Amino acid sequence: MSKNKKNIILSAAAGAAVTFAAVSVFYNMKYKKFDAFAQADYFIDKYFYSENDISSHQLVDGALSGYISALDDKYSRYMTKEQSQRNSDSNAGVATGIGISVSLSDDNYIYVDEVIEDTPASRAGIRAGDLITCIDSNDISEMEYEDAVDIIRLKKEGSEVALTVRRGDETLDFTLSIENMEIKTVDSRMLENKTGYISISKFNEKTPDQMKEALDNLLSEGAKGIIFDVRNNGGGLVSAVEKCLDPLLPEGDIAVAIYKDGTTETIVRSDAEELDIPMAVLTNENSASGAELFSASLRDFKEVSLIGKNTYGKGIMQDTFKLKDGGSVTLTVARYKTVRSECYHGVGLMPDYEIDDDVTTETDEQLEKALEVIKEKTG
Repeated sequence: MSKNKKNIILSAAAGAAVTFAAVSVFYNMKYKKFDAFAQADYFIDKYFYSENDISSHQLVDGALSGYISALDDKYSRYMTKEQSQRNSDSNAGVATGIGISVSLSDDNYIYVDEVIEDTPASRAGIRAGDLITCIDSNDISEMEYEDAVDIIRLKKEGSEVALTVRRGDETLDFTLSIENMEIKTVDSRMLENKTGYISISKFNEKTPDQMKEALDNLLSEGAKGIIFDVRNNGGGLVSAVEKCLDPLLPEGDIAVAIYKDGTTETIVRSDAEELDIPMAVLTNENSASGAELFSASLRDFKEVSLIGKNTYGKGIMQDTFKLKDGGSVTLTVARYKTVRSECYHGVGLMPDYEIDDDVTTETDEQLEKALEVIKEKTG
């Protein structure tokens, strides 16, 4: 969204003078609000007494965290250099950790949404549905969610982390090793009636290739229909969502973002190749952001049925801006929607077939309904 430059500098000297004057005026108008901060920093440096050694980096990190948190937007945050690298690795599809995807529970603990196979978590016996209450003896309920998760994220390969887990009425303690691993976000298998099943846990840079491989394999095995499962998928990269949708949808603009200044930008576009077999999508209350965009796009352009529970309702997107010291600031920058329906932020997507997920039974009733829907369409 670059703006056209309308002012032409006629000479180097004049340009330098105008630029300096403009910067001075801009600084006086924009950054005078930081005068109080500079004064406070002076008093801290001159008078603050503590037996603990507090570096200027710690002070700046704390100040930036507080500054961004004052936006009162749970999706905007400041990340240190180390946190930024972890975030980049996660988006790239690699991670150092224990092999779980998590979300914030209603009682401010960490809920385990998924345990990735052949990782420290799976080998130790951590299960989806577990509630992590303590990490390295830190009570999670007394911490900010991101700070709690960062205890694990910022650990180095080969180190250990201690977890206390609540599982029903049980309290369990685990000690796990931190490992480097490639993140597997796609799982697939053939179900009854030649119906293919593809589960997508997150949209990162590895996801499109993983999905393509899964889809190609199922189609080569004679799949007559496909069920996509984005339950507990919290989203991810818009570019990954676009690449996953491309082979499924007809040619044209699929979704747009609407920015602060009112401008719009196409964020998902598809080419002429499309999948022409029945499809269905499984959703639940933890299907958010990119998972909702994936679902809404299939619904709007292929009349695909959504099955399960109403989705989370996150129709705003974030962008991450790098800082000079290697840190970054993630900010909400736009709302988005498909070109055929309204933004679902704060509302979510209502399924065509609302089916409760009864965890007390071994039968996945949402999946069973999806199989029924596909069977009706394939005969």
